[in-house]
Amino acid sequence: MMIVLVIAFTVFLINFTSSIGFNSFITYDYENSFFFSGGISIIFIDFTSLVLILVLILAFVVVLIVTTTLIITKKRDIAIMKALGSIPQRLYGFYLTEVYVVFLIGFVIGTIIGFISYVIFFFIATFLGALATFQVDLIYIPILFISCFVGIYLFPGVVLRKLGTQNTIKLFSRDIPSNYDASKKLTTIPKWLSSIGYNVKISVLNTLRRRGEFKRYLIVFTIISLIIFTLGLGSIVLKTSSQEWIKKAQGTNIVAIGHKDVLQNYTLMYDMFSNPDILVTQDNIDFLNTNYLFNLSKVEELTNFTEIERIDQRLINFFNVTELDGYHLFEDGGSLAVGQDRQAVIPIIGFNASEIIQDFEIEGEYIGDEDSDNMMIGDGLGYNLFDYPLDQSMRIEELGTGHPFHISAVVIDSFYSGSAGYVDLSVMQGDLNFSSNEINLLLLKVQSSEYADVIGDIELIIQASLGENFSFVNLNQTFENNYSYLEILTFYPSLIIIVMAIISIFALYNYQKGNILEKAKDFLIMRAVGAKYKSIKKILFLEAFYMIIPSLLVSMGIGMIINSLVLFDRVYLPTISLPINIIGLLFIAFLAFNYISLFPILSKIKKFTIKDFDIW
Repeated sequence: MMIVLVIAFTVFLINFTSSIGFNSFITYDYENSFFFSGGISIIFIDFTSLVLILVLILAFVVVLIVTTTLIITKKRDIAIMKALGSIPQRLYGFYLTEVYVVFLIGFVIGTIIGFISYVIFFFIATFLGALATFQVDLIYIPILFISCFVGIYLFPGVVLRKLGTQNTIKLFSRDIPSNYDASKKLTTIPKWLSSIGYNVKISVLNTLRRRGEFKRYLIVFTIISLIIFTLGLGSIVLKTSSQEWIKKAQGTNIVAIGHKDVLQNYTLMYDMFSNPDILVTQDNIDFLNTNYLFNLSKVEELTNFTEIERIDQRLINFFNVTELDGYHLFEDGGSLAVGQDRQAVIPIIGFNASEIIQDFEIEGEYIGDEDSDNMMIGDGLGYNLFDYPLDQSMRIEELGTGHPFHISAVVIDSFYSGSAGYVDLSVMQGDLNFSSNEINLLLLKVQSSEYADVIGDIELIIQASLGENFSFVNLNQTFENNYSYLEILTFYPSLIIIVMAIISIFALYNYQKGNILEKAKDFLIMRAVGAKYKSIKKILFLEAFYMIIPSLLVSMGIGMIINSLVLFDRVYLPTISLPINIIGLLFIAFLAFNYISLFPILSKIKKFTIKDFDIW
């Protein structure tokens, strides 16, 4: 059951992750080839790959621990077969085959359940409008199967071979070492714990004599708590950071003014960030059509509105661009020639740096007004068209005779999925021989509390000054769609945490159930001398408690290191209280799971009598 559960969860997660576009081994055939290809996608893919690796490790470890435990529970049978004259090679082949049969049955059933669960969830997600494509993973699952198959031979197989060389009498001890000395004095920490009370002392002694099983399940719980901690911390940090980046790139309460065709396509170019079915190209619109151009002087009345915080003039069009070579300097003094003369057709936006509404998350430096040498590019363009963008330049073919711009900054942007470029407006107008400061887009930052009062006057000015073919659009709804998409991306860690909680309950139950016959003998003796079931429950609770505490502490330390390596160098650092709160919640949850898992165990113990035990 443990193998089936963990394999089913792993198969489901791998395929689900592939369906939402986070499997780096799969090429996704979106109509919008720019979809989710910028810096945010890189961080999400890195984070998801980290989670997948941890889950694969968990599945691998659970398979090895379950199969190793199966071997250990056969020690008495191995002893009998050795006493009857079975040769070691026959023992190895017999029990290793049994282990492989258990593994193969568990893996096949788990894979089927996991895939069926994925198919059901995919159709539900599609029905609810979530962005997903049906994908079947053919990389991670075979890797998991092969690693488990080889791991069983290397680890449980080694344990089996060691048992085959042991003295027959020693094999009757099962998981408790045959040379265990109950009279041996306790070391500092166990001795201190034992002094707290009778129940604590018995739980400490039980843990010490079942040290092997304790270590195996400590590893399992450390990985489980590490996954949950990493998911909890990482998803919160990713959600907070990515939404803040997009908010800075888009702004709030932005009204765009322009020709209706320009506004329609401009809005869709923002929608490309969260909708892979949308793609705007130069074939859809010629932004430099003379019917689309106007001058700020025609709507100069807008500058008199105190409700308008900022007016941002824009000139946008598609251009052919070419990556230019550059030199990347390393910290040790070396250099590398970079650049592959890659070409693309992308939107270029002319703007005035002193008027810009957005407050981009930026690497590098903003360009200045009338800066003819530098430009800024979106993160999608930086990742996909350049090797080291801040050390390279880009030539815009239709500006002048092919104007080269050095890339001074890379910004996290949702416009055109981060695959747009930004140059100075006056420089762009000059290269296009626009003598009247023509623009085709005007952005207004309007005070949210005054929007309803002022929007009617803005519409009248547009109709009177620019004509009926011009209009305005409030970009808030488009921006909200992009926020919501990022919100959806952070939902799946919650699903994983729920499943991991179920696995942890099963793991606790199996740990408590382990060698229950041997523990039940002790409990029957305790009952015979007057102990209550309440005392037995406390002992079992404490045995798992000793495993929970170190696993949480270790997972917090490793989780902080892993998150710092994968995420924290790029995102907003959380306060130290966040990881502490997550560990605190995990501690409370695991204690609750521990308590819940005791009920089926105690119900079995209550049914035991002395007749249930063989005399050996």
